[in-house]
Amino acid sequence: MVFMRAVLLISIYLVSFKCFGTEILTLSEAIKEANLNSLQVQKAQASMEEMKWKKRESSSGYLPLLTASVNYLTDKKYMLLDTVVGGNDLTIPQVVPTTQYTLRATLPLFDGLVNVKRYQSGALLEEAASKELDWTVFSIHRQTILQFYKSLSTQVLSEVAEQNLKTLQDHLKDIQAFKKAGVSTNYDVLRVEVQVSEASSEWLNSQDNVEIAKYKLGEILGKEQETRVLNGKLPVLNESIINQIDQNILEKRTDILALKLKTEAQEKNYEGLSRYWVPRISIFGETQYYNNKNDRFNDSEAFRNGYLVGLNLSWNIFDGMSSISRSAQSEQQVIQIQKTLKMTEIKAKQDFEFWKRKFKYFCSVYKSRNNDVIRSEEAVRLAKEGRKAGLRTSTDLLDAESDLFRSKAGQV
Repeated sequence: MVFMRAVLLISIYLVSFKCFGTEILTLSEAIKEANLNSLQVQKAQASMEEMKWKKRESSSGYLPLLTASVNYLTDKKYMLLDTVVGGNDLTIPQVVPTTQYTLRATLPLFDGLVNVKRYQSGALLEEAASKELDWTVFSIHRQTILQFYKSLSTQVLSEVAEQNLKTLQDHLKDIQAFKKAGVSTNYDVLRVEVQVSEASSEWLNSQDNVEIAKYKLGEILGKEQETRVLNGKLPVLNESIINQIDQNILEKRTDILALKLKTEAQEKNYEGLSRYWVPRISIFGETQYYNNKNDRFNDSEAFRNGYLVGLNLSWNIFDGMSSISRSAQSEQQVIQIQKTLKMTEIKAKQDFEFWKRKFKYFCSVYKSRNNDVIRSEEAVRLAKEGRKAGLRTSTDLLDAESDLFRSKAGQV
């Protein structure tokens, strides 16, 4: 019989939610949605893809450069060359092809290992982006859990505020009835009316807090608004969790590892930029398909071909100090990111110690609040028994119940 009643109540509960279109959100569902829809995660994924392409870009120093060009002259005046042939003056026009197709390939052979350093920097940045993505996913998980429980706590506090309001309204009805019977005074009525007014304001404020908390939860989930009812239980604080934390956890934090990789990448980039004084050697080949017989671009019989193959050596002797400036800027950027890494490591250690102590403090406070709830519940029970026996008044019971609601709110 009891089982059938339980099944009936559950069915009514589910049907009521379905009929009114109310959806339920659990913590596991919120985490799944955060993985799929979080804007921060999507941004981190895009950043990782950007670093992958940056790595591919840095590998271009190992690959040949192939360029093609097409020239067609719409108008021209040939340059003239004066010479002497057989004792006679002769002027020869320097014929320029009207139509010219060119294909050129260049392969770097040596650049002072600049390309090697650039590729190493790109590989480190790609790995750093991967670590940052892992940290973003972890952070979103923790933010989702934290905000879910914050939102859930506002729901609980709203329920406590509603219970408090209903209790005070019931007391107000009793006090007004007692006043008519000559048992209570105007002072008692006014006192309860003030408490009802305050409780009503607190209940309205708790409703606003519920909506605000859901807005923040929706932001984490990548939504403009979250309207579902949260379903779950608030966690119980346990001090033993702190004792199970690995003391070397800071060395495993992916955000710090990512910053270390970025520091190494910046150092590699500086090493590459600082070799601006090294000469560059490359091999090149060029083939041309041209028409210098007539002005037609589609006369295949008039086209000729030629080619060039050779070595190229270039040495940057002076470029207005732009290379020196870029190298000096990169050196200072290395110093900046090294200091940032050091500050992050120091702050991480301080935060770890701070929140470890705070967690132990909150565990102690939670135990105290839990005991307050137990004592308040016992006080309410004694006040009810005392009022039945004529030893306590409605005011005593009202005070005891107010203390109980405050204890419940403090526990949350």
